[in-house]
Amino acid sequence: MYLCAIMEDTRARILQENYKAVHRFGFQGTRTDKVVAELGITKGAFYHYFPTKNDLGYAIVDEIILPSYTSIWKAFEHATEHFEVILTETLQKYFHFMDHESVKYGCTLNNLMQEMSPIDEGFALRIRRITNTMQQSIETGLKNGQMAGVFRRDMNPTQTAFFILAAIQGAFSIGKAMQSHVAFEMSIQQLIEYTQTLKN
Repeated sequence: MYLCAIMEDTRARILQENYKAVHRFGFQGTRTDKVVAELGITKGAFYHYFPTKNDLGYAIVDEIILPSYTSIWKAFEHATEHFEVILTETLQKYFHFMDHESVKYGCTLNNLMQEMSPIDEGFALRIRRITNTMQQSIETGLKNGQMAGVFRRDMNPTQTAFFILAAIQGAFSIGKAMQSHVAFEMSIQQLIEYTQTLKN
């Protein structure tokens, strides 16, 4: 059990530190050998867990990015009342999702969409899975709110869910492009104000 715990900890450290490097330098710009050396881990240990750099990248997406992004929308997806309040609270979470330091490097998911989706099917499939999961969660919450009489009946939940996601990713891009957390926050705040128009 002790050896298993050490191995799990080593793997988790490799994942976490390389995730930080990917956020800062991009996947192609990340030097896994440098990260591993800084951790004091041998190359042999690294290759034991991740035979290729792509295997590491896929694990970062599956085990770190996917749960952190998709979990944001679960409360709205499973809401049974107070739909408009939970939608606003969910969007407000994004104010804390990107701090003043991380806005410099942008959204990790957004960065990988631009960098890796066009050139690697493994990344493309995983990123689509995350995007689809979020879109479906938002759409479900909107539909449930419609049936409860909270949201307008003429609102298209599918289109609106895609628009909300697009606006969030646009906010990340604007914040990074302008190197401004204020610009990011203003974009999210405007999206929150837009969602108020969805109410009956």
